Amino acid sequence: MKGGISTVIKSYLNSDLAKNHRIFLVSSHVDGPKWRKLVQAVLGLVQTAYYLIFKKIDFAHVHGSDIVSSSRKSIYIQILRLFGRKIIYHFHGASFMEHYRSASKRTQSRMRALFGKVDIVICLSESWRQYITDIAPRSNIKVVPNATHLPELCVKQNSDDLVHLTFLGLIGERKGLFDLLRVVRRLIDNDLKIKLSVGGNGESDRLQATIKSLELNDSVNFLGWISEKQRDKLLRETDIFVLPSYGEGMPMSILEAMSYSVPVVSTKVGGIPELVRDGETGFLVEPGDLDALYRKLKCLIQDKELREKFGEKARQFVAAKYNLKFITQQIEQIYDFL
Repeated sequence: MKGGISTVIKSYLNSDLAKNHRIFLVSSHVDGPKWRKLVQAVLGLVQTAYYLIFKKIDFAHVHGSDIVSSSRKSIYIQILRLFGRKIIYHFHGASFMEHYRSASKRTQSRMRALFGKVDIVICLSESWRQYITDIAPRSNIKVVPNATHLPELCVKQNSDDLVHLTFLGLIGERKGLFDLLRVVRRLIDNDLKIKLSVGGNGESDRLQATIKSLELNDSVNFLGWISEKQRDKLLRETDIFVLPSYGEGMPMSILEAMSYSVPVVSTKVGGIPELVRDGETGFLVEPGDLDALYRKLKCLIQDKELREKFGEKARQFVAAKYNLKFITQQIEQIYDFL
């Protein structure tokens, strides 16, 4: 599976958590056609039943996000409850509250019940703690942010005189990429020398059509889904990371960019304001405010010294509060509590 949750799980499996605990990984979802998703869902349930019957499972650490994901995980939670196992529900909410408000009363009731049935709910930020408390006040909530490792750094050596912007994430409306493309067109029309690299999957056909209609073929490089090695190379060449999203939990892409000393321009949604200090490690704007996005990007594009100052502070901030070793210790404490 691709995306932020997958990145978080992989980082945990490569940490001391996997050394200190015998972990069995079960995947309930896979990218691809409906038949493949159905096969994986059934396989995940079979694996869960097998581990519960034949292995000594003390508790389950379940990861979920939006309403569809949470509904899928509720089946696993019911099975785990039948076997009397303790359950951690690790909630990576992004657009959950938007969908929850427009959902039927039955769906809302099912979501409230999910948060109440588990022993501990882990959410990524204080803002999401409040969201969950509002709809399920009896939930036992712990805030544990996402984390990343700190890569070794080297001096950026781009072979051109352009300022390199990067977007990484799901291609669609929620992440604000199409807003960004319109702002990139405006920046170029005002004689700013930039190049935007886009990595991710989703509405790729729409993206390519938009790039063509805005005449950005020479200024936007669509990379598709990129590997960790490609991401490493890209972030080392990035001058500004941009994520003008409408809904987020705590984006791994921002954490990763900051760990590479890259300043961030993003929006005031979800846990992003807890990551990006406006005016210190980057800039924050309201989602959909293209004029503000233009102004903040223009400011950083024209001021190399400010970019470097923000980038250095961004890395220091991640090292102090969001390094992987520190965060996995928090997860370890929750495991010990169970």
